[in-house]
Amino acid sequence: MGYINPLLRLPAAQKLLELPPEQRRAIAAVLRELREESNAEAELSWRRRKGPMAAYWRAVSTYSRHFAHALSQAPDQSAPAPSGEGSSTPSATVPDGTQPASAHVDKDTRTIDMFEANK
Repeated sequence: MGYINPLLRLPAAQKLLELPPEQRRAIAAVLRELREESNAEAELSWRRRKGPMAAYWRAVSTYSRHFAHALSQAPDQSAPAPSGEGSSTPSATVPDGTQPASAHVDKDTRTIDMFEANK
């Protein structure tokens, strides 16, 4: 994938990257199997004219692929650089200029801020 994986902006995804390499590889292998199985379910649902279920299974496949890819990368390739000295909180600017969610945020105000900006 030649882009910044959007899942890596989430603090929980950063915690996955902190796992030991053997654990990350095992989880990534299961996620790749899940991707293949959910792709097959999506195709079957599509052939049966079950569009909503096909969309559901395709989404499962896509998210599985994104997580497996993130887990397969070395931590220094996928994790954003730490912000400031002595800080273990990941921080990076994404292409749209925003900062990723921080693990130290008491309240998620991204949606509220979005609505405030549109007033």
